[in-house]
Amino acid sequence: MAALAQLGFGQYEARAYCALLARSPMNGHEVAKASGVPASKIYDTLARLTEKGAALVERGEPVTYAALAYEAVLEAARRKFERAHDMAASTFASLPAMPDAGQVWSLRDRDTVLSAGDALIAGATRTVFAALWDGELSDLRPALEAAARRGCAVHVAIYGTAALDGPATYDLTLCGRSAVERLHGRRLSVIVADRERALVAEFHAGGSVEAISTANSVIGLLGIEYVKADVLGRLLIDDMGEARFEALRHDPGVVEALLRA
Repeated sequence: MAALAQLGFGQYEARAYCALLARSPMNGHEVAKASGVPASKIYDTLARLTEKGAALVERGEPVTYAALAYEAVLEAARRKFERAHDMAASTFASLPAMPDAGQVWSLRDRDTVLSAGDALIAGATRTVFAALWDGELSDLRPALEAAARRGCAVHVAIYGTAALDGPATYDLTLCGRSAVERLHGRRLSVIVADRERALVAEFHAGGSVEAISTANSVIGLLGIEYVKADVLGRLLIDDMGEARFEALRHDPGVVEALLRA
């Protein structure tokens, strides 16, 4: 039912359509009984389904209804969405570009953050620097690999086990474990395109997220240096050995004080 609501079906419409899918044809009284839609609402509901092209009507005696095959309904919904998407894209493309003086925008929805990251990577023409976790990399992988194919220098520090085809990648699994420990489950991700446009996001253990998006070149530089510092740190850990790193990380001296600050 929830999926049909996303396609523009009301609650009663979804219930009536599912009832018709299970058994067709039926008259209005039978649909009401099978779907649980109030009898006083069933004919208006069936009329809306017919207008949507999801139901067929035979005006005999009595009038009966049948469900259009769900494959046809889904295909019609897909075409409608694509037409709306293309019209919106055309409209937005014709709008005058707004000047960006380096403002910092706040984002607090995971899907919005991932869409912003995807757009940032897709718009890169020269370089992409990123530090990402498996949970987000699965969504951003196509854009990162496409950026590498079109000639961008793409460098991705990965806090996990994911792999990419094309970009230069750096295994920071160990760094990720220590970061999650220090930050009590929070995960920091960074994407910088063309050394100036940046997205910095903090994903919380409970699923919420706080992020900023900006074309401020100073924040872009900070993001790139963050990625480079983590990669260089991983190289140093490899050189000294994991045992030595863990001993140093838990040393009650300066290092532990810095990491836990």
